[in-house]
Amino acid sequence: MNYYKLKHKETPWGDYSDILLTGMTDDIDRQDDLLQYQRTGPFQPDIALTSYKDLLVTNKIKEKLELSDLKGILFKPVIKRHIVSVNWATWDTNKDETEFYPKIGEPEGYILDQPHSQELAAKMEDVWEVVVPTSGTFEKDDTFQVYNPDFDIMLPDNKYWFIVTEKAKNWIEQNGDSWIDFIEVKISS
Repeated sequence: MNYYKLKHKETPWGDYSDILLTGMTDDIDRQDDLLQYQRTGPFQPDIALTSYKDLLVTNKIKEKLELSDLKGILFKPVIKRHIVSVNWATWDTNKDETEFYPKIGEPEGYILDQPHSQELAAKMEDVWEVVVPTSGTFEKDDTFQVYNPDFDIMLPDNKYWFIVTEKAKNWIEQNGDSWIDFIEVKISS
């Protein structure tokens, strides 16, 4: 069986477009064990990897996942804590530069430079954290040892990488909005 590491697609403007695509979940503590999400809108990808350690899906994808036969997936609601209007999905991604840069000069400024828009947050689809089991480890030679082959999406115990089976990879390719890439991992024997 083949396994793959999830990563978000390469974006045209480095860290600036990464933050526009994925938003942030790592600089605010959880509230009542729920992630607090900060991002631009109105565009949000159906599936997003934030800070390489959180996997988020829109309500539409959550509902499809619940009907799928993929195993090892639970969901927690996400708090839309700080949503701001930057309609970057309309920008020309063939250009070398973004339409504008944040005032503070850092990518996070796209979000932190503006006040939260409750109106925009309400219009955007609800977001869910995908909670998966820890079921595997990466060895020193970067091979992956699977603990329980019954899970289709999992985390290793020593890396912040989401690992998926071929079946889950195919499902994401067929149902997601193409902002996720896959890197095949070597399996330890």
